[in-house]
Amino acid sequence: MLEIMDWFIPLTVTFVAIFLAELGDKTQLVTISFASKYPHVPVFFGVFLGMSMITVLGVVLGTILFEFIPIIAVKILSGLIFLIFGVWTLLKREEEEEEVEDQDSKKIDDKSIFSTTFIMISLAEFGDKTQFAVIALTAQYGSPFMVLLGAVLAFALIVGIGVVLGKKLSEKVSTKWIEFGSGILFIVIGILFIAEALLF
Repeated sequence: MLEIMDWFIPLTVTFVAIFLAELGDKTQLVTISFASKYPHVPVFFGVFLGMSMITVLGVVLGTILFEFIPIIAVKILSGLIFLIFGVWTLLKREEEEEEVEDQDSKKIDDKSIFSTTFIMISLAEFGDKTQFAVIALTAQYGSPFMVLLGAVLAFALIVGIGVVLGKKLSEKVSTKWIEFGSGILFIVIGILFIAEALLF
């Protein structure tokens, strides 16, 4: 019974804590935004792997990582990337031509979407409350694998919800307005990141 509790408690506590922390958070909003415009498979894996990678860093490296990379620099860089992407999204709000693409060009597009979501989410989550929670939970329970597993399962559920909501949104709202809303959302997140880095 004690052995079951040794893995069940850290797994369950981590899953619940991370799920509640990420529910409605900026990462889920970004996921919804991307999934409303782009194919859901590369969006899901880009966001999920980005969040998972940051979680692995939190579990494996813990606080040592922050001695080498100042959090303020990462937050400012993240903010600038979101600002640039937001402005770019607003500027490129033209209706794309509907044409049948060959398989190679589809693969390139999917890779591009995956790369963009992976990079943006990795930067957004670096030094975020979720990463600090993972570090604290790992230290608390001394069970890095169960903490990592709980966090990854929570991320999968959160990202899945975001992708489904994004696809539903795309069915009900014009692409023009989705592009506009996404651009504004990215700009706001970018401003908040920079403000947080400089003011707090």
